[in-house]
Amino acid sequence: MALVWNDHLSAQVTLVGMSLDLIGGLYLAYDLLGGDKGPLSTLTRCVTYSVIVIACVGFSMGLKFGLLAGAGLGIALGLHLERVGRGQKETTAFLFALGLVRALGISAACWFDNLKSVAYCAIPIVLVAALVLPKLKLTPSHFYEVSKRPSFSWRKLALAVTLGLMAGSLGVFTSLLQHDLSHMSERVIRLGLTMAMTSAIVSSLIPLIEWYADNVPGRTMGYIGASLFVLGFMVQAIPSLVAVLK
Repeated sequence: MALVWNDHLSAQVTLVGMSLDLIGGLYLAYDLLGGDKGPLSTLTRCVTYSVIVIACVGFSMGLKFGLLAGAGLGIALGLHLERVGRGQKETTAFLFALGLVRALGISAACWFDNLKSVAYCAIPIVLVAALVLPKLKLTPSHFYEVSKRPSFSWRKLALAVTLGLMAGSLGVFTSLLQHDLSHMSERVIRLGLTMAMTSAIVSSLIPLIEWYADNVPGRTMGYIGASLFVLGFMVQAIPSLVAVLK
Protein backbone atom coordinates (compact mmCIF):
# COMPACT_ATOMS: atom_id res chain seq x y z
CA MET A 1 0.00 0.00 0.00
CA ALA A 2 1.51 3.33 -1.10
CA LEU A 3 1.91 6.10 1.43
CA VAL A 4 -0.20 9.12 0.51
CA TRP A 5 1.41 12.35 1.70
CA ASN A 6 -1.13 15.00 2.71
CA ASP A 7 -1.48 17.92 5.11
CA HIS A 8 -2.70 15.66 7.92
CA LEU A 9 0.34 13.39 7.70
CA SER A 10 2.60 16.42 7.39
CA ALA A 11 1.19 17.84 10.62
CA GLN A 12 1.67 14.52 12.41
CA VAL A 13 5.31 14.29 11.32
CA THR A 14 5.93 17.87 12.42
CA LEU A 15 4.39 17.18 15.84
CA VAL A 16 6.64 14.16 16.30
CA GLY A 17 9.68 16.28 15.46
CA MET A 18 8.61 19.02 17.86
CA SER A 19 8.10 16.44 20.61
CA LEU A 20 11.62 15.10 20.09
CA ASP A 21 12.96 18.65 20.29
CA LEU A 22 11.03 19.22 23.52
CA ILE A 23 12.40 16.09 25.16
CA GLY A 24 15.90 16.84 23.90
CA GLY A 25 15.74 20.35 25.31
CA LEU A 26 14.64 19.04 28.70
CA TYR A 27 17.48 16.54 28.83
CA LEU A 28 19.98 19.20 27.76
CA ALA A 29 18.88 21.49 30.59
CA TYR A 30 18.48 18.67 33.14
CA ASP A 31 21.91 19.04 34.75
CA LEU A 32 21.91 22.85 34.53
CA LEU A 33 18.80 23.07 36.71
CA GLY A 34 19.88 20.74 39.47
CA GLY A 35 19.58 17.25 38.02
CA ASP A 36 17.43 14.80 39.96
CA LYS A 37 17.11 17.32 42.81
CA GLY A 38 16.11 20.29 40.67
CA PRO A 39 12.71 21.54 39.52
CA LEU A 40 13.21 20.11 36.05
CA SER A 41 13.26 16.57 37.44
CA THR A 42 9.48 16.46 37.80
CA LEU A 43 8.88 17.87 34.33
CA THR A 44 11.38 15.47 32.77
CA ARG A 45 9.71 12.50 34.44
CA CYS A 46 6.27 13.61 33.28
CA VAL A 47 7.43 14.09 29.69
CA THR A 48 9.33 10.78 29.62
CA TYR A 49 6.36 8.76 30.89
CA SER A 50 4.01 10.67 28.61
CA VAL A 51 6.08 9.79 25.55
CA ILE A 52 6.07 6.08 26.47
CA VAL A 53 2.30 6.04 27.06
CA ILE A 54 1.62 8.06 23.89
CA ALA A 55 3.68 5.57 21.89
CA CYS A 56 1.84 2.57 23.36
CA VAL A 57 -1.67 4.01 23.10
CA GLY A 58 -1.07 5.78 19.79
CA PHE A 59 0.23 2.60 18.15
CA SER A 60 -3.09 0.86 18.83
CA MET A 61 -5.69 3.64 18.94
CA GLY A 62 -4.13 6.21 16.59
CA LEU A 63 -1.90 9.23 17.12
CA LYS A 64 -4.70 11.67 17.96
CA PHE A 65 -6.13 9.43 20.67
CA GLY A 66 -2.65 8.58 21.92
CA LEU A 67 -1.54 12.20 22.27
CA LEU A 68 -4.49 13.24 24.41
CA ALA A 69 -4.89 10.13 26.55
CA GLY A 70 -1.15 9.54 26.79
CA ALA A 71 -0.43 13.08 27.95
CA GLY A 72 -2.99 12.84 30.76
CA LEU A 73 -1.89 9.39 31.91
CA GLY A 74 1.83 10.12 31.58
CA ILE A 75 1.70 13.43 33.47
CA ALA A 76 -0.30 11.87 36.29
CA LEU A 77 2.10 8.93 36.54
CA GLY A 78 5.17 11.18 36.57
CA LEU A 79 3.74 13.35 39.35
CA HIS A 80 2.69 10.29 41.35
CA LEU A 81 6.07 8.56 41.14
CA GLU A 82 7.88 11.80 41.95
CA ARG A 83 5.87 12.11 45.17
CA VAL A 84 6.37 8.47 46.11
CA GLY A 85 10.09 8.68 45.40
CA ARG A 86 10.42 11.61 47.79
CA GLY A 87 8.56 9.75 50.53
CA GLN A 88 5.64 12.17 50.63
CA LYS A 89 2.18 11.04 51.71
CA GLU A 90 -0.55 10.36 49.15
CA THR A 91 -3.42 12.54 50.33
CA THR A 92 -6.99 12.23 49.08
CA ALA A 93 -6.76 15.67 47.49
CA PHE A 94 -3.57 14.67 45.64
CA LEU A 95 -5.11 11.42 44.36
CA PHE A 96 -8.23 13.29 43.26
CA ALA A 97 -6.11 15.84 41.37
CA LEU A 98 -4.24 13.05 39.58
CA GLY A 99 -7.52 11.33 38.79
CA LEU A 100 -8.83 14.56 37.28
CA VAL A 101 -5.76 14.84 35.03
CA ARG A 102 -6.24 11.24 33.86
CA ALA A 103 -9.99 11.69 33.40
CA LEU A 104 -9.62 14.84 31.32
CA GLY A 105 -6.98 13.22 29.10
CA ILE A 106 -9.01 10.07 28.45
CA SER A 107 -12.26 11.97 28.06
CA ALA A 108 -10.72 14.41 25.55
CA ALA A 109 -9.23 11.51 23.59
CA CYS A 110 -12.58 9.73 23.42
CA TRP A 111 -14.40 12.95 22.48
CA PHE A 112 -12.14 13.72 19.53
CA ASP A 113 -12.24 10.07 18.49
CA ASN A 114 -16.04 10.23 18.11
CA LEU A 115 -16.62 8.16 21.25
CA LYS A 116 -18.60 10.93 22.92
CA SER A 117 -20.70 8.66 25.13
CA VAL A 118 -17.52 7.06 26.48
CA ALA A 119 -16.07 10.52 27.06
CA TYR A 120 -19.00 11.53 29.30
CA CYS A 121 -18.90 8.35 31.38
CA ALA A 122 -15.10 8.23 31.64
CA ILE A 123 -14.77 11.24 33.94
CA PRO A 124 -16.69 9.94 37.00
CA ILE A 125 -15.43 6.37 36.57
CA VAL A 126 -11.77 7.39 36.29
CA LEU A 127 -12.12 9.72 39.30
CA VAL A 128 -13.59 6.94 41.43
CA ALA A 129 -10.91 4.50 40.28
CA ALA A 130 -8.20 7.06 41.13
CA LEU A 131 -9.39 7.04 44.75
CA VAL A 132 -10.22 3.34 45.12
CA LEU A 133 -7.37 1.55 43.32
CA PRO A 134 -4.61 3.08 45.53
CA LYS A 135 -6.38 1.61 48.57
CA LEU A 136 -6.13 -1.81 46.90
CA LYS A 137 -2.49 -1.13 46.00
CA LEU A 138 -3.30 -1.50 42.30
CA THR A 139 -1.61 1.55 40.82
CA PRO A 140 1.78 1.85 39.09
CA SER A 141 3.06 4.03 41.95
CA HIS A 142 2.89 1.04 44.30
CA PHE A 143 5.44 -0.69 42.09
CA TYR A 144 7.99 2.07 42.60
CA GLU A 145 11.49 0.67 42.65
CA VAL A 146 14.88 1.61 41.29
CA SER A 147 16.73 -0.98 39.23
CA LYS A 148 18.92 -1.29 36.14
CA ARG A 149 16.49 -3.82 34.69
CA PRO A 150 12.78 -3.78 33.88
CA SER A 151 10.72 -6.08 36.07
CA PHE A 152 7.33 -7.77 35.94
CA SER A 153 5.20 -9.49 38.56
CA TRP A 154 1.82 -11.08 39.07
CA ARG A 155 0.64 -7.91 40.80
CA LYS A 156 1.55 -5.83 37.76
CA LEU A 157 -0.32 -8.33 35.61
CA ALA A 158 -3.33 -7.97 37.92
CA LEU A 159 -3.20 -4.19 37.48
CA ALA A 160 -2.99 -4.53 33.69
CA VAL A 161 -5.96 -6.91 33.60
CA THR A 162 -7.98 -4.67 35.97
CA LEU A 163 -7.42 -1.53 33.90
CA GLY A 164 -8.13 -3.40 30.67
CA LEU A 165 -11.40 -4.78 32.03
CA MET A 166 -12.40 -1.35 33.34
CA ALA A 167 -11.77 0.28 29.95
CA GLY A 168 -13.56 -2.51 28.10
CA SER A 169 -16.51 -2.49 30.52
CA LEU A 170 -16.82 1.28 30.16
CA GLY A 171 -17.02 0.90 26.39
CA VAL A 172 -19.58 -1.92 26.58
CA PHE A 173 -21.73 0.01 29.07
CA THR A 174 -21.86 3.15 26.95
CA SER A 175 -22.46 1.08 23.79
CA LEU A 176 -25.44 -0.60 25.41
CA LEU A 177 -26.83 2.78 26.44
CA GLN A 178 -26.70 3.84 22.80
CA HIS A 179 -27.89 0.45 21.51
CA ASP A 180 -24.81 0.46 19.28
CA LEU A 181 -22.71 -2.44 20.57
CA SER A 182 -22.19 -4.02 17.14
CA HIS A 183 -20.82 -0.80 15.64
CA MET A 184 -18.49 0.03 18.56
CA SER A 185 -17.44 -3.51 19.53
CA GLU A 186 -14.11 -3.38 17.66
CA ARG A 187 -13.10 -0.06 19.22
CA VAL A 188 -14.25 -1.19 22.67
CA ILE A 189 -12.19 -4.37 22.54
CA ARG A 190 -9.17 -2.48 21.22
CA LEU A 191 -9.49 0.14 23.98
CA GLY A 192 -9.52 -2.51 26.70
CA LEU A 193 -6.55 -4.38 25.24
CA THR A 194 -4.65 -1.11 24.75
CA MET A 195 -5.06 -0.05 28.39
CA ALA A 196 -3.96 -3.50 29.59
CA MET A 197 -0.94 -3.55 27.27
CA THR A 198 0.10 0.00 28.18
CA SER A 199 -0.16 -0.68 31.91
CA ALA A 200 1.94 -3.83 31.62
CA ILE A 201 4.67 -2.12 29.59
CA VAL A 202 4.87 1.05 31.69
CA SER A 203 4.80 -0.83 35.01
CA SER A 204 7.66 -3.02 33.80
CA LEU A 205 9.75 -0.01 32.75
CA ILE A 206 9.26 2.04 35.95
CA PRO A 207 12.33 0.61 37.79
CA LEU A 208 14.60 1.25 34.79
CA ILE A 209 13.34 4.79 34.18
CA GLU A 210 13.62 5.72 37.86
CA TRP A 211 17.16 4.33 38.03
CA TYR A 212 18.26 6.40 35.06
CA ALA A 213 16.49 9.48 36.43
CA ASP A 214 18.45 9.17 39.70
CA ASN A 215 21.82 7.85 38.52
CA VAL A 216 22.63 8.89 34.95
CA PRO A 217 25.23 11.72 34.92
CA GLY A 218 24.09 15.08 33.66
CA ARG A 219 26.61 14.94 30.81
CA THR A 220 25.08 11.69 29.56
CA MET A 221 21.62 13.26 29.71
CA GLY A 222 23.06 16.13 27.70
CA TYR A 223 24.35 13.77 25.01
CA ILE A 224 20.97 12.08 24.79
CA GLY A 225 19.22 15.46 24.68
CA ALA A 226 21.48 16.74 21.91
CA SER A 227 20.87 13.60 19.86
CA LEU A 228 17.10 13.88 20.29
CA PHE A 229 17.21 17.58 19.45
CA VAL A 230 19.03 16.91 16.17
CA LEU A 231 16.72 14.01 15.36
CA GLY A 232 13.67 16.19 16.02
CA PHE A 233 15.03 18.87 13.70
CA MET A 234 15.56 16.29 10.95
CA VAL A 235 12.03 14.89 11.39
CA GLN A 236 10.52 18.39 11.18
CA ALA A 237 12.41 18.94 7.94
CA ILE A 238 10.72 15.95 6.25
CA PRO A 239 7.52 17.83 5.19
CA SER A 240 9.57 20.62 3.64
CA LEU A 241 11.81 18.10 1.89
CA VAL A 242 8.80 16.29 0.47
CA ALA A 243 7.35 19.58 -0.81
CA VAL A 244 10.68 20.48 -2.50
CA LEU A 245 10.98 17.05 -4.13
CA LYS A 246 7.43 17.29 -5.47
